[in-house]
Amino acid sequence: MASSYIVRLPDDILLMIFKLVCEEDQVAFDDYLQKEKAVIGRHWDDWGEDLDCDYEEWQFELADHLSAGNIDDSPPRSGLLHATSVCKHWYSLLSQTPSMWTVLQISFHEGAAALEHAWTFLQRSGSCPIQITLLWDDPTWIVPVCWDDVERTKGGLPPTSREEIMAGVHLGLVIQELYAHVHRWREFMLRTTSIAHTYQALSLMSRPSVRPACGLEKLHLQFIHNPRHAVHHVNEPSLFPGSASPIRDLLLFGISCTWPSSSMLSTNLVDLRIHYDAFMNEDGENTSTGPEAEKLAQLLGALVNLRNLALEVDLPHFDAHTIELPHLHSLAIKSNIMVSWAVGFLHDVQMPVLRVLTLCVTTEDPNCIAGLLDELVSLTDSEDSEDPLQLDELHLFNFVHCANTGLLHRLYTQMHTVKILTLGPGADDNTLALAMGLLPTPYGLADLPLSGLRTLVMFDVPKHVVRQIVLERASLAGPLEELYCRYREGDEDEGVPDNWQHQVEKYHRIGSLKSRCYLDLVGRQWSHLV
Repeated sequence: MASSYIVRLPDDILLMIFKLVCEEDQVAFDDYLQKEKAVIGRHWDDWGEDLDCDYEEWQFELADHLSAGNIDDSPPRSGLLHATSVCKHWYSLLSQTPSMWTVLQISFHEGAAALEHAWTFLQRSGSCPIQITLLWDDPTWIVPVCWDDVERTKGGLPPTSREEIMAGVHLGLVIQELYAHVHRWREFMLRTTSIAHTYQALSLMSRPSVRPACGLEKLHLQFIHNPRHAVHHVNEPSLFPGSASPIRDLLLFGISCTWPSSSMLSTNLVDLRIHYDAFMNEDGENTSTGPEAEKLAQLLGALVNLRNLALEVDLPHFDAHTIELPHLHSLAIKSNIMVSWAVGFLHDVQMPVLRVLTLCVTTEDPNCIAGLLDELVSLTDSEDSEDPLQLDELHLFNFVHCANTGLLHRLYTQMHTVKILTLGPGADDNTLALAMGLLPTPYGLADLPLSGLRTLVMFDVPKHVVRQIVLERASLAGPLEELYCRYREGDEDEGVPDNWQHQVEKYHRIGSLKSRCYLDLVGRQWSHLV
């Protein structure tokens, strides 16, 4: 009988395998971050108005979800920690390879063990730069009402639960341990659902440090699913005082843009996304918070190398006369009160190389839409402007009451450089009005709306209208390269023939959406129907 033997893989091969395991772990974790929360049925950045409700109503709704078994899974556990328990050799090899311990992901699910988890990674990573993700995002800590609403209804909020208090203690201990190594932070992400946890974490990261955050390139702070946002007071210390971090990617969700110190936000910043409701979170005549619009204008004025900007803000006004964004390529604006600030922003801010514009309206005020269209017409008019706006992509979401067909036609004909257009999702007939504006007029190619259009994405438009747009435009400008469409439900399309899809080089039916967030829609995060 032949003897059996074990061949030990060389250490360099083992390390290659472990590296592949880490890469697979990262993919699984990224998928987890983007998953819809089962308890509340929404993604992390879905801030739909239907979440705003009476606190007692919210508690009943939450209890129903929990009783139905809608429990969220814990984040996937690190494969490295599993590998170290296989044998002594693997433990020794991994423990003595600092480069394998540079991605740290900790969740509130770990409880008191979170501190040991952080300590282990910090020790084993040596002096290597580290990427940190902290998830303290239990949906049961969400309070989807504002203090003003509570006071007005003479209601009250129950005391903080023991679980939330203890989770706050664990978060504080973890951040204190990590902050001692802030000079090694390359990426840091914090996601919270508790206002107390959020302020606690921000305060701990606003302490002076012997070794400043000199290598931080990515900072994502996400306080989610709450109308109360993390306000920063004038006399409060800012994040990472004394640091001049080379931050390139900054996300502030539910957190005032003045929490980071001015020294941190320099010419390195390339990607910026801000979600903040100034109306909901300013203290009236209390000057301790300062005017959010002015602070945002000061911030943007210093970001001369910014390329991608997303503003999900509600502001009373915006003074943008002195702002120049010479390298801005993509701009997204989502707001409930665009007419008060966004129109002025588009008019005043100098963006000579802007090529991608996304507008997401969350109001039913028709004046808001009219003001936006008027401004876009002015910006794209080559006769009125020495340097007219020349977009490659235009994405319009939730537009309502778009009844001025003449204004829409003028806008479309002036936007002859637009190659990609997204319309919707919207409400009822509103996307239809925007879609009908694409039909040719009797004046031929010279008057063709969006004459350079190559890719069209439409939601909730009747099939017969889609067919008409494709056929009539093809006769003048040739076939579209790509068409993505989701037809509006109803009986109006019964009998519409399917003899026109060949007029499009690539035809796709949109199936289920990953989410209704405009970023996912622009990124075409959906399934396709066969």
